[in-house]
Amino acid sequence: MGQTDLPAAAVRAMLGPTALLGVSVKTPQQAADAAAAGADYVGAGAVFPTGTKADASVIGLDGLRAVCAASSEGALGPMPVVAIGGVSAANAAQAVAAGAAGAAVVSDVFAAACATAAAQQLRRVVDDTLDSSGAR
Repeated sequence: MGQTDLPAAAVRAMLGPTALLGVSVKTPQQAADAAAAGADYVGAGAVFPTGTKADASVIGLDGLRAVCAASSEGALGPMPVVAIGGVSAANAAQAVAAGAAGAAVVSDVFAAACATAAAQQLRRVVDDTLDSSGAR
């Protein structure tokens, strides 16, 4: 859910307790609010410039780090953070190193000659970075 969509608490009430609910955030406060409203994870970004949303302001790696730190230390317990916005196989390792549990990618995969190969490469980058950091 985006910040201008239905409130996360209302969506949680409609979906019930078993459905996964993700909320897009740009700040630690928005992540805390999402957790309090029942989100299971947050998508933080845009981390890098992206063409998929003309209004997406970039939070950069520092913004991602701040959301990840707040989400791991939150009063409601740790909540996974997924890096969104402009993530590609070329920069996904930076996003994971900043604390993201993964990445949600559109442009890099669909602009590739082979979407399957692009998605597999991205997965390898994320998995390898998570493994080398001991995050999983």
